[in-house]
Amino acid sequence: MRDFARVNAVRKWSRAIPTERNLISIVCELRRLNRTITVRLERDLKRAGCPPLESCEVLREIAESDDVRLRPAELQTRLAVPQRRMSQLIERLAKDGYVERERAGSGARGHVLVITDSGRRTSKHASSVLLAAVRQFFYRKRRT
Repeated sequence: MRDFARVNAVRKWSRAIPTERNLISIVCELRRLNRTITVRLERDLKRAGCPPLESCEVLREIAESDDVRLRPAELQTRLAVPQRRMSQLIERLAKDGYVERERAGSGARGHVLVITDSGRRTSKHASSVLLAAVRQFFYRKRRT
């Protein structure tokens, strides 16, 4: 639902439907930009001693959920990550002490994820590293 709203917002903003050629160019440019910035973000996170970007995204989602306890399937949907990959990420985060699994309830099956104090600190630190990296990437003075 949210993606549909975003698409409509972009259409309203652009006021024009791009030609097929322009649309393909836009998609290619977005993919190139994504690869370029992801490499830089991963590098900066590693230098700062933070977990990889994908793990930081999971931590951020859990941290920002406040009192709402998230199940792995909910995270998987929110972050558009395949189930197997999400299981690996959660396993790694739990092993590193950033999250804990708790039973979903007395009669419920499965578990919910709870961020630890260490996970919350790491998430905040990673967010500041990412913010600085994004500012550097997009707002630094360009040489002409």
